[in-house]
Order: sequence, then C-alpha cells, then structure tokens
Amino acid sequence: MADSPTNPVTGKSPSQPTQIKVIAHSMLFYWWPVWFFGLVFSLWTYVDNHRLAIVGPNSQLVVTEVNNEKFYAITVDPTTRRVTEDAEKLEKVEPGKQVFVPKIRVSPRTWMAPLFFTILFLVILITSIPLRGLWSLVAIILIVVLALVFSLFDVWDGLLTALGDLHIFVNMAGYLAISVALLIAWVLAVYFFDRRSYMIFTPGQVKVCEEIGGREKVYDTTNLSLEKHRDDWFRHIILGFGTGDLTVKTAGADRHEIVLPNVAFIAFKITAIEQMMRTKQTTPEG
Repeated sequence: MADSPTNPVTGKSPSQPTQIKVIAHSMLFYWWPVWFFGLVFSLWTYVDNHRLAIVGPNSQLVVTEVNNEKFYAITVDPTTRRVTEDAEKLEKVEPGKQVFVPKIRVSPRTWMAPLFFTILFLVILITSIPLRGLWSLVAIILIVVLALVFSLFDVWDGLLTALGDLHIFVNMAGYLAISVALLIAWVLAVYFFDRRSYMIFTPGQVKVCEEIGGREKVYDTTNLSLEKHRDDWFRHIILGFGTGDLTVKTAGADRHEIVLPNVAFIAFKITAIEQMMRTKQTTPEG
C-alpha cells in the first residue's frame, strides 16, 4: 500500500498574513474630540430651539406675564433700528408695528460653549507640547474634572458674570463651521495623506516610506528590532485608543533607525510582526 501524500510544511499557518502594513499618523489624528463634540453641541443647540436676536446697546427686553404665560418684546434702539442682520425682512402686520422672528439658533446653556473651548484648548495643548510622566497625566485629568464640575454645578455662569459678564455663547452655525471643516480635514489626513507614510512587513523584508512622495526603501528583516514608545499617556491612550511611536532598527553594515509616529493599535501590530518574523517561508522540493 502506498503512503498517502502529505502536505509540505511551509513554516506558517494558513491564517498568517502575507504582509502587515503599519501607517504613521499626523497629530491631526488626535483632533477627533473637537469635531465630535462640535457636532454633538450643534445638534443639542438645534433641539433646544432657542433663538438669538442681535440688538443695539440701548435696547431692552420687556417681559409680560398673562395667565402664567410669559410674552417677550424687544424695544429696539432707535439709533440703529435693527434687531438682527435680517432686520430688513421684518413682516408688517399693521401700520406702525412690525413682527420679527429670529432665525439664529443658540443654546442658553452657559456651560456648553466653555466646555467646548476647554476641549479645544486641551487638544491644542496635548498635540503641541509633549507631556511626559505621571504628573502631566494628573494635570490634564484635573483640568477635565474641573471643567465638568463647573458645568454640572453651573459655576461658569457666576464665574463669567464676575469677570464682567463675559459669557461665551456659540450658535449652531459656529459649532457646525468648526466641526465640519475639521472633520473634512481629519478624514483627508487619516484616510489619504497619512497612508503615504508607512512600513510594509513581509516574512523576509520590510518596505519603508517615511514621507509623502518619498522613495520607498527595502530592508532585510534579519536581526531587525522593534521598539514601542508610549510615553504620553493622555495622547496615546485616551485620545489615540492605543497608539504609540514605533522605532525600527535594522542590522548589518547599513544600519538605520526608522521612527514611525502615532501608529494606531501598535501593540497588536508589533505582536503580529514578531510572529511573522519568526516564521520562514519555504518552498516544497521538486
């Protein structure tokens, strides 16, 4: 009886990927909280459905209550004769009287705009200044906690009133203008421009392109070393959901140290690359 044929040993499992691509991201990758909360606050402002009227310095708001129902009227400054930028569209109801319906949506919640600008300030700080160590993490968390406490207990209102009524209000169009423009830039950066800086690992070699439009270089993976850097906890862990900087050191006479910043899911990528480097492709002998 003849022996049954056996499958040749290839040195890798069927599920082993043939190549692993590692992409470097720009700092814009960490700006997602700004456009995310901008869209949330714009939707919140739309649901609140409060309106904004731009009046002159001598105008007054008159509140009349009839049968537990409040009615509001604005006395317009006669020197400006404008209630808002759409004042020329006032509807005449009878001689000597005009009715204006404000169209600009703005939320009356005093905590919303300060919280949005706190988020914007933190993202600018985190992506511009390298923050290292535990004390930087404590400082950032303290700022976030204070902003949330101020919003929860309406501290913003009293604080801004004490500073000369410097209240911060952003209308719905303001949130949309910032968030939509930033979202478009974020999508272009993450899914188009960032993909031009990469490393492609295969069982025998690694291809490297360190900058957009740069020349692709090929290195052998023999004695190649990988190192993960995750020093900035707030940027890498909280904003990046597990990003990190990858350093690759080649061996041999032509040694190079290549740094790929802001790699997403870096821990899983390094594990997969190390498994691939331990395997060797072999071909069945004829």
